[in-house]
Amino acid sequence: MSNALDNIFASDPELAERAERAEANARPDLAGVFRNYEADPDGGFPIPQHQWMVTTALPATAEAVAELLGGTPYERETEAEDAMAVKTDADRVEVVIDGPEAVRLDFKQWVNGKLAHHCDTRTFLSPPEDVGAPCRCPGTIAELKSRATAERGPKPSIEIDFTLPHALELGRFRYKSSGWSLIPELPVLKGTLAKSGGPSLAYLINERVQYTSKKTGRDVDYQKATVKVIKPYGDAITDTPAAAIEEEPPF
Repeated sequence: MSNALDNIFASDPELAERAERAEANARPDLAGVFRNYEADPDGGFPIPQHQWMVTTALPATAEAVAELLGGTPYERETEAEDAMAVKTDADRVEVVIDGPEAVRLDFKQWVNGKLAHHCDTRTFLSPPEDVGAPCRCPGTIAELKSRATAERGPKPSIEIDFTLPHALELGRFRYKSSGWSLIPELPVLKGTLAKSGGPSLAYLINERVQYTSKKTGRDVDYQKATVKVIKPYGDAITDTPAAAIEEEPPF
């Protein structure tokens, strides 16, 4: 804003409130996306991000994320709506997850930019005329991964929705992944969230995994998202002492 606009909005609370409501109404349904990989501008393999990268459609959201998590907002070279981005200084972020329904997994295969296969590994989820029909996908992760690698089957589509407890006004964010490493953890995560009986405070962790394959001797280096539930969010906001929700019995 110019100095004159700054002055007017600072001295006219009603005008400032109306502008704030207008901005809120103009916000997209999804405030932003947390990413641990960035698309290669030359079309190569995605570039790993050791700290969280957040993309958003709104400059104001990018600025708020940068203030909260570090980094500097910039504009990406993309035709996507979330053209603003922040490469944050954080590899671990506190988030609030409403419940197990905020964690979703299905399988998708895209061909020439179009969704060619969408299923739950048993039946089709789209298009409408195919919903419920058998998709004939294999039943194990190893077989699914093998077919996906050969471009003969769908890849995972994982989505986890959450808000930021220190900036709830920004709205709902999402972590999205087509990776395989998080799938084995999802049943425990959903069960832990269900035990909370409501929203849960959790850590969204961007973990770097490095090792040498015993079978091939190849160095493996990739980013893996992990979610660690801390406790019910109600306990967090009232500062009620509470142990972290147990994911496994302590015996």
